Amino acid sequence: MRKTLPYAGSVLVPAGAGVLLHLWAGWSMHSPVRLPTALALLAGLALTGVALLAHNALFREGGSVIAAVLLVAGLGSVWVEARDSRIRAEVAACVITGKARATYHPTFGEGAPGEKWLYHHPLDCDGDYPTEFTAEKRIGDAGKKVDIAYDPARRMDPVLAEDNVSHGSLVVPSILLALCAALSATAIGTEGRDSGPMW
Repeated sequence: MRKTLPYAGSVLVPAGAGVLLHLWAGWSMHSPVRLPTALALLAGLALTGVALLAHNALFREGGSVIAAVLLVAGLGSVWVEARDSRIRAEVAACVITGKARATYHPTFGEGAPGEKWLYHHPLDCDGDYPTEFTAEKRIGDAGKKVDIAYDPARRMDPVLAEDNVSHGSLVVPSILLALCAALSATAIGTEGRDSGPMW
């Protein structure tokens, strides 16, 4: 019975931290409060730190290092997926007002993003924002009407309204946090059977 609480904690810590971080990330990046990104990220890192401390508290005699790594990776993945699940809340009717200006962006070696051209389209939009739209292809000539989706707090770059879809998925973070919980529970179950932790 003495292991019941650690067993429960091995599941509740990654699951609870993952849910809280997802709620925080989603709110901080989509709320009307316009919380600075740096502050939102700092609070997310603090929550991750608390989760790690809680995880380590379950293992008074040493715990699963791999589980701790998976916890950090899983929570990092939660943040990325929460960010990618945010869609731009507003759509502006715009008109391209001139010729797109092209800029060349070279690659910086192996492993770096490939070379590409970016096209900067001057816009006249309802509400005077955005004033320019950048894409990897030309979206039209002067006079063309386009709908641009944007974040009123300007935390995300504008996109074409037709491309304003959620890309976030909780599959990867769920797998990482489930593996963390499984390894933690296994480490707790084997505690005291040998001289040290399994991982």
